[in-house]
Amino acid sequence: MRWLKKREVVIYFLLHKKFGSNTFNLGEALDVLSPYFSKKVSISSIKYLTKLGLIYKLDPLTYRLLNFEEYIYLVSFPYLKRRAKIRQRLHRRIQ
Repeated sequence: MRWLKKREVVIYFLLHKKFGSNTFNLGEALDVLSPYFSKKVSISSIKYLTKLGLIYKLDPLTYRLLNFEEYIYLVSFPYLKRRAKIRQRLHRRIQ
């Protein structure tokens, strides 16, 4: 999994600023993003953020944003778990 690009973070930020945790449809999202991004870029970014889990797809055209803090927790937990296991193994070898 790769980290988010600036564009994706900005798109999430703009959508979160406008809709918060409320539901919105694709047309409303495109209206918010149209001053800054093309329709193609907006749709592909929304699809990618949906694939990552930052945006929930409720219906074919209805979405809801996931809290960014929850997303970071979901992404970082497996990483931190793996790092702790590696560190524990290294610590045992040293002793």
